[in-house]
Amino acid sequence: MGFIPIFLTLGGAVMLFVMVIHQSLKSKKKQFETLCNDTWVGLTQVSSEASDITPSFEKINSLYKKTKSELKDDQLGFYNAQIKKPIQEAKLIRIHYNNIIAKRPYSFVAKIFNIQPI
Repeated sequence: MGFIPIFLTLGGAVMLFVMVIHQSLKSKKKQFETLCNDTWVGLTQVSSEASDITPSFEKINSLYKKTKSELKDDQLGFYNAQIKKPIQEAKLIRIHYNNIIAKRPYSFVAKIFNIQPI
């Protein structure tokens, strides 16, 4: 009878850990998608190749690199504020998200909720 509170406490701690990690990963993915959308909005204003539909991160990154070389001096301020900063933050969040999923206790939570790397 004395072990039941210990098992309940341990089970609650594990469940709380799983819930916190799942919420954290969900939040990071939402931040990543928001930053990609912000970058895409900036790219549509600068580049004529951008369409209305938001593509994958790889296409955004390739258009970002292409647009970077075609910029004029008067567009540089807009480029730094609206395109460069969000895509750099998105890259950092993507790396951090993928590193978290690869680590040991967090990979267990990712498998439970079928979370894939970005």
